[in-house]
Amino acid sequence: MTQVQVSGLSKRYGSKSALHGLDLTIDSGEFVTLLGPSGCGKTTTLRCLAGLERPTTGRITMGDRVVVDTDRRMFVPADKRQVGMVFQSYALWPHLSVAENVAYPLTVARVGAKARRTRVSEMLAAVGLADFEKRPVTALSGGQQQRVALARALAARPGIIFYDEPLSNLDSKLRYQMGQQVRALHNEFETTSVYVTHDQEEAITLSDRIIVMSEGEIVQEGAPADLYDRPQSAYVADFMGFQNILPGTVVAVDGGRADIRVDGTSLVIAGTATTDVAVGQRADIAFRAAHVRTDVVASGADRSSGAGRFSATVERTTYLGSAVNLLVRADGLPLRVRVETSDLSIDAVPKAGEQLEFSVNPARAVVITREESEDDYLTVETNAIVSPR
Repeated sequence: MTQVQVSGLSKRYGSKSALHGLDLTIDSGEFVTLLGPSGCGKTTTLRCLAGLERPTTGRITMGDRVVVDTDRRMFVPADKRQVGMVFQSYALWPHLSVAENVAYPLTVARVGAKARRTRVSEMLAAVGLADFEKRPVTALSGGQQQRVALARALAARPGIIFYDEPLSNLDSKLRYQMGQQVRALHNEFETTSVYVTHDQEEAITLSDRIIVMSEGEIVQEGAPADLYDRPQSAYVADFMGFQNILPGTVVAVDGGRADIRVDGTSLVIAGTATTDVAVGQRADIAFRAAHVRTDVVASGADRSSGAGRFSATVERTTYLGSAVNLLVRADGLPLRVRVETSDLSIDAVPKAGEQLEFSVNPARAVVITREESEDDYLTVETNAIVSPR
């Protein structure tokens, strides 16, 4: 296991700046995910750490070894950093067998033939490919090829493994299974893992800590539950899957709870504040579709003020089997609602045109304060309230 310390990391491509002075510490044995949309800087950060990109400025230390120090013009190339890498495209040698691919880093490290064969057998057994040693990698499925890539990355026992969106080419079921194997191998071999993805569900299920990036900067980091339940900006809320993010103004405050009047409507929705708020302050109220209930008042809602309660007309129903997704309109505002079918009788699935009562659980809604300059961040589309990326 190896600790990674990054300070002042920046990267420029001509006149374009991809990273802006990142400071970051990854603890030994930690599984950290860099999360964000395309162009946010997550892959550039990973490539700088792995030695595949030369930073413009900054210092990177792995364990007790400095691998990058631009002030001293020091740069240790990737093959000298004792790290493993799993690529999105697998990056296997097509002319080599499964065993030969896994053995490649051991051959480069000049590990003896006997020890090499033993290690290859151990790694293929660890990824469930013990009987595939002699097969050409081109004869394997995508999931099997990714397992070979995992075995190869771990074969030389590196202290750090870097993952560049390794599961994005797999179907959803296989992606989940492979994700669980990635985490299991991390635990088994006690590596430090740095993982890049744009999939928030993948990040939540795999990580000890998530780092959300935007335009080459870190905007929020923390344990998966912290980011999932308490995003500190509309950007993070949007990326962590909050389907409803509404701009408004604080009209009441009671301890850690605040009531927000949504702009352009009569709706008042209560939520839990992530920071101190005051009446009259601009704020967003963010909540997931699954945290809206129909025909009942959510636990903790204020019955006297009606905060969080509203009437809406169902515009569209999408049946998913275990749940029903609804697009509803309240006071002219489109909102997303998700209802579990276990909460409904068979003949009670809401239909387009129905007028229903809804409530938002204030314990699950999040109040996010913002500066006046951020007022244009949220836009209303025909189907939902979204934050543009």
